[in-house]
Amino acid sequence: MSALLLTLVLSQWPQRIDTVEVKGVSWTKEFVVLRELPWRAGELVSQEAWELGTTRLWNTDLFSRIESKVLVRDDGSRVAVYELEERFSLNPLFSFGIGGGRWWFRVGANDVNWFGRYLEWGVRYERFDLYNGGQGWLRDPRLFGKRLMGLIQLDYLFRPRPEYVRRRLGGIAEVSGELNDVTRAGLKLEVFRDEYLDPLEGAPVLPPTLFAGQLTSFVRMGRVDTVRLRQTGWSFELRETLGSAFTAPQPLYAQLFLELLWFKLLGERFNVAVRVQGGLSTDAPTELRYYLGGLDLIRGYADSLVRTQRFALVNAELRATVFDSTWFAIVVAAFVDGALADDDQHVQPLLSAGGGLRLLVPRLVKTGVRADVAVTLVGRPTPGFSFGVYQFF
Repeated sequence: MSALLLTLVLSQWPQRIDTVEVKGVSWTKEFVVLRELPWRAGELVSQEAWELGTTRLWNTDLFSRIESKVLVRDDGSRVAVYELEERFSLNPLFSFGIGGGRWWFRVGANDVNWFGRYLEWGVRYERFDLYNGGQGWLRDPRLFGKRLMGLIQLDYLFRPRPEYVRRRLGGIAEVSGELNDVTRAGLKLEVFRDEYLDPLEGAPVLPPTLFAGQLTSFVRMGRVDTVRLRQTGWSFELRETLGSAFTAPQPLYAQLFLELLWFKLLGERFNVAVRVQGGLSTDAPTELRYYLGGLDLIRGYADSLVRTQRFALVNAELRATVFDSTWFAIVVAAFVDGALADDDQHVQPLLSAGGGLRLLVPRLVKTGVRADVAVTLVGRPTPGFSFGVYQFF
């Protein structure tokens, strides 16, 4: 091979890339890296295509460091060099959540780079209050070698609510594909059987056993890109669900759900994060309506405080990375959570604000812990603590 003489100035676009070299990978197959690039060796590459390739590699979550450059050989040919640092892809899974008077934890394992081929499997045990459940799944983010995602998942899960405890046995099959790098569409089929148990406290109001199936079509526009510990960009997702509840008084139901995510980088350390959600449902079975408060939506309030068929919600955070090294990082956050829910009698507002701390491990995929304290601003002012894994959203 001819000696490399100099590094090209990357502003010299477009330029022909003759070969590609991948360095720093010992487990990941080279084709996994090359498959993410929107161009091939021998083609004329624009600056936009070059940057998109780097963005796609970051978004796989397989690498903790990505450096790319174009070099020229003494024969005038050009080589793209990607120097990568792999994340450990076989990870023990441990996650937990505490908030709104409920708690859960999950333990298991998954590999997001099975045999170095960017395939994912996972198994997980879940303890929700006093109930034992579990999940298992297989996921291919590049189904058939295309920019398609295929997922098969089996669930045996419990979910405590104020008036009952739901026990669900179900399965999910999902396929989605990128129409381009900023648009994804897909279908998800869910089949499940729900049984209901007495709550741990309070008067029980048990719905009848539910056997149902539902088909959800969804489209997501925009793209959220990962830049190490921070995110940038936006996405808007719309989901439309048609369900058939074979054993419920409401045999047919329809639901519409939307979610907007927006992230902005500020300087070298700050990140603005916003999530907006909304939901609309026809007269669906009790458990399939929307629940607000507690573990994952509105910090500071009791879990499942509101059951509704119509709601709008917003979470806004200002995050700051105060320390960042290879194996340990500290991120602090200030946040506001708010929602409006219609319970068929009146519109109920929820509003809280607070701050949080995240202790993250950059070399591992979405790993770390977070602690938040929120004070309710609507209703009786009450401080509420919540703990969990990684970021809130």
